[in-house]
Amino acid sequence: MKNKILKKKKIRYNLIRAMLPHVPFDGWSWDAMEQGALDIAFEKKKTSSFRLKIFKDLFKKGSIDFIDVFSDMIDLEVKENFVLIDPKPERIPEKIKIIIMMRLNLCQKYKEAIRSSISLTALPVNAKTSINILYRTCNSIWRIAGDKSTDFSFYTRRISLATVYTSTLLFWLNDKSKDNVETEFFLDRRLKDISKIS
Repeated sequence: MKNKILKKKKIRYNLIRAMLPHVPFDGWSWDAMEQGALDIAFEKKKTSSFRLKIFKDLFKKGSIDFIDVFSDMIDLEVKENFVLIDPKPERIPEKIKIIIMMRLNLCQKYKEAIRSSISLTALPVNAKTSINILYRTCNSIWRIAGDKSTDFSFYTRRISLATVYTSTLLFWLNDKSKDNVETEFFLDRRLKDISKIS
């Protein structure tokens, strides 16, 4: 059962990676996924209608599921990359800054895809999933940074970080500075909020 779940997860990740270059042109759509699937020869001997059935079984909610899996995939990459940093900063705000900038840098080549995801995640019908995506990312950032809280501060830290991360993400989408240096300055200012509660 576990192997089956892992296999399904791997297929979902592979399809999302393949579709990402097509999202700026076709949106978070089945067409973008089909184009990506053709790029990696996914079920290439099958018809497009057959592949669509597979896609809809893997991503039952459609576009918002694509975004959900994409975000989960980036969360995992951030976690794996942070482990490789040596030495790591000791202070929590510094760790969080590194983790957030690492996440944004990993997303740099997907900037247009992320920009197009904003309007979808803002739709009322997607509100629950969107909140879950944001919570999962903020929880992952805190856990990677070493937070082990289980009391009331567990929630206040994640709510505070959600505000910081969301505002930084929106700033980053319009940042044209080299190496996202302006975003880093913006994040430095916002992280003062985090330092007050950590």
